[in-house]
Amino acid sequence: MVAGWRTLAEISRAFERYESNLGWQRPRLHGIGFVEGADEISFVRVNDDEDVLAAAVLATVTGWHGSTGSVRLGKSKLAKAIKRLTPADACREADRANLRIWREIHGWSWIGEYVRGGNLIAVFDADPQAPSEDPYVVALRQVIASGRQSVPPDDVWVWPPPSGRHPLQDAWEARWPHLEPIGSRLRQDTDGWVRFHSLPGSKRYAEVPSEYTTILHRHNIVLHELGAQSCDLLVITSQLAFTPTPERRDPALSDLLPDAECWLVLSWPHLDPTLAYAHAYVSRIRWQPGRLDELLRKVADDEIDDVIITPSDLAWLYAPYDGGADVILSSPELRDDLRDRHRDWLSRHPSGH
Repeated sequence: MVAGWRTLAEISRAFERYESNLGWQRPRLHGIGFVEGADEISFVRVNDDEDVLAAAVLATVTGWHGSTGSVRLGKSKLAKAIKRLTPADACREADRANLRIWREIHGWSWIGEYVRGGNLIAVFDADPQAPSEDPYVVALRQVIASGRQSVPPDDVWVWPPPSGRHPLQDAWEARWPHLEPIGSRLRQDTDGWVRFHSLPGSKRYAEVPSEYTTILHRHNIVLHELGAQSCDLLVITSQLAFTPTPERRDPALSDLLPDAECWLVLSWPHLDPTLAYAHAYVSRIRWQPGRLDELLRKVADDEIDDVIITPSDLAWLYAPYDGGADVILSSPELRDDLRDRHRDWLSRHPSGH
């Protein structure tokens, strides 16, 4: 059994031993992530000028002796890296975030060397200012430059898109400063929130045409009562991504809302420890009954989620989901008035969910 490294000095000496055998150029940045498809990588841990011992361990188990680039890691090599870094557990002063996350993802459901349909790789960057044609190095630089690795679990940070700060960001922060523009999180506004279910008996999904008719009828009735017919509407949608730079939209959304603009980049809190983002897009439409039926039907079928419909002054928020809709109004009085008109559509659960 390898003795634990109890002090930072012992950890430093362990790093020197590893580095003396590597023949590498010490990285400034490093991380690990899963690759699905040709170029996209979803990082689960990145490091900016920190924990070079973890980088040295990864380089050792993967046989990496270069400077900037990426190399296949896989489950078996990850297990070797965990074993080699485990002596750091003995040092209370050491940052063991890499080891903690390595252990977590090693415990995921793998099929051989693959997990979630992707390959686990390690990425090293010795000179972040030098050009690189490795797409995973480019992605590593973008993620670290955004500060995504510093966002605490379940928190949501926001950044303007590369095109610059959008006017909607200022308007949202002025009107709803305590809410993130993520449909599934709007119910945090307990003073103005009410939830309506889409089908009798709180049934979640439609199975026959008449049930789709009921779902769309309820959505359109509430939107009409909110005043959707008398103003321009903004339709906010979210696109899951793994870098802060918007690249391509979901075809289902781009077909329905082809003129959408990216107005915000958010840290996505639901995939921890994966360092995910959401690119928030906004489209301006003129509403009439049925105008959004195709979008609402896809939401009902759980093909699209985290949609928000709102007037241009953001006076109210309507967030459909697969099973109903959350409505956020500006006061408890307005909320209660709307709720009382449709008591048969409410949840029977005391929480209102």
